[in-house]
Amino acid sequence: MPAYTVFILPIIKTGRHRFNSNLTGKHLMSEEKIQERLGLGLSGGGLRASFFHIGVLAQMAELNLLKNVEVISTVSGGSIIGALYYLHVKKLLESKEDKDITDRDYVEIVHTIEKDFLEATEKNIRMETFSSFKANFRMMFLNYSRSDRIAEIYNDWLYQKVLPGVSTPIQMRELKIFPKGGEENFHPNKHNANRSAKVPILVLNATSLNTGRNWQFTAQTMGEPLVPEENKINATSAHAHDNGHKPLCLSDNDIDCKPIRLSAADGYNDIVKAQQDFPLAHAVAASACVPGLFDPMAVSGLYKDLEQKLDIRVQLVDGGVHDNQGIDVLLRNKCTCFVISDASGQMNTEDSPETGSVPVLLRTSTILQDRVRTEGLLLLKNSQGMHNVAFMNLRAGLEVREIFPIDQHDKQPEDKIFPATCTEFGVAPEVQEGLSKIRTDLDAFTEVEAYSLMLDAYRMSKQDLEHFKEHAHCMQAAKPASERTEPEAPWKFAGIEPWINNPNDDYKQQLKIAQMTFGKALMRFSWLWIALPVVVIAAIYFLGPHLVAWLKSSVPVYVLVIAAVIWLISAMAPKLAHVFGFLNVLRPQAEVAKAVFRATGFLLGTVFVKFYQLFINPLYVNQGRLDKLTKP
Repeated sequence: MPAYTVFILPIIKTGRHRFNSNLTGKHLMSEEKIQERLGLGLSGGGLRASFFHIGVLAQMAELNLLKNVEVISTVSGGSIIGALYYLHVKKLLESKEDKDITDRDYVEIVHTIEKDFLEATEKNIRMETFSSFKANFRMMFLNYSRSDRIAEIYNDWLYQKVLPGVSTPIQMRELKIFPKGGEENFHPNKHNANRSAKVPILVLNATSLNTGRNWQFTAQTMGEPLVPEENKINATSAHAHDNGHKPLCLSDNDIDCKPIRLSAADGYNDIVKAQQDFPLAHAVAASACVPGLFDPMAVSGLYKDLEQKLDIRVQLVDGGVHDNQGIDVLLRNKCTCFVISDASGQMNTEDSPETGSVPVLLRTSTILQDRVRTEGLLLLKNSQGMHNVAFMNLRAGLEVREIFPIDQHDKQPEDKIFPATCTEFGVAPEVQEGLSKIRTDLDAFTEVEAYSLMLDAYRMSKQDLEHFKEHAHCMQAAKPASERTEPEAPWKFAGIEPWINNPNDDYKQQLKIAQMTFGKALMRFSWLWIALPVVVIAAIYFLGPHLVAWLKSSVPVYVLVIAAVIWLISAMAPKLAHVFGFLNVLRPQAEVAKAVFRATGFLLGTVFVKFYQLFINPLYVNQGRLDKLTKP
């Protein structure tokens, strides 16, 4: 699974790098005066990011910071865990009055998430998307995809259990929080100032393939964020200029001049009925829809292009394509203080990059993504300064080498070393390096992998968050950083502590295997190299003749040939349609053929997936239990 990666300039202190939405959109922009506001950004990075964020949430809970969060901006893996956390907060705020809510309530929320999230994800979300015959059959139709399937799993395994009394599945419009004892028409931008436990705004970020812009899901509405009125171009003057040929640009400084903007409505009640009940899990799936691994999440019937007389089918992919830390949302929501948890996969360096066409394309894509990440962080640093930002990332405290060129005498100066400082927060450099390379995936994570990520974030964030709480101006009325709310029972992830700063060979081997997207079980169990081929050969030997006989009796050869031709046309039609116009006539049939071929592949693979889920996945999860790890 590719990694998609708010942001600030590092401060060097004691040898380590330091970095000192219920509603959004139009409703927020109409608020002219907003008080100091704490925003929390949870980056993308698959389940690796989700587990890392749990460690940051645990540290924030102990430091009594979570009560103060007013905006939560999430991307991809951050959306998976951020939505779960938000549902627990909604349940808390609507069951207790503000005066009765304590910091311990938030500690208990994170404690619950720490346990429940790992138990759910151990069942392997990614593989489960392929394990249902019924779902795989439905995938031959154009209105159902792997993204829809994984959304169903998110809802059933994670979200519905928190709020079982609401709709099934939970809808975005049901996320509005109406705090117990609060105003009848509670509005976070108007009424949070008088509350001790703030009602947060949750924004789930995706990316629109139609326009390339950020697409936001909130409890109020969905769509591309509106441009502030003061930054819009005057339509009349723009149209009058140059005989009306200058395009109307709806973004700051005439930069974003794309011809359309898919603006959000005032609320779900103002959009077409078919999309008013948009499920939370589908919004999360869109935010975490990694290109190439999952089909884009489609939103149909919401817009029409009146000028072109065409329906607009919105196609959404991973929010990390546009902004993997969710910073833009926090700035748009006028946050003044920021906690950014960044578990994205950062770009590696290569001494001799490959120069083939495909490697160069992949490498340049990674460079562009890295540039987006850097510019986002610089935007935050340049617009907000550094004293109101706490920033945690997976490569914090690792060694950096500055390499100098060879001189005219063929001599090269020694590298300038900026030594690793992660030992200051209790993590060995080789462990921090290994954690930064853990796969960006949605498969099963073991206790060793998940607890390592949680404890790493928990320890890494301690000093930064304490410093943030003492110096950020939005925290002036909060309890001092020295006053903590310790959990009544120890964090489960604390059990990995003996290894994270003193790794042995068994632990290091598990971290190495954890970096692999595929083949982890094969690396852990050498006997599978023999067992799997035996199973495949046996299946072919016993089932092969029956399958061939069935095909001969049920499917004539000419049907297979015609299907293959239709599939080929489906692949070539978009490129040749302008040359051979008649190919457009075959496009509907070609789309159907393509769907049939895809569904057939899924069905054939379902048996293997079920075998994997029943036997291989439990083996991999169990070998990674904490109590089976060799003691240091």
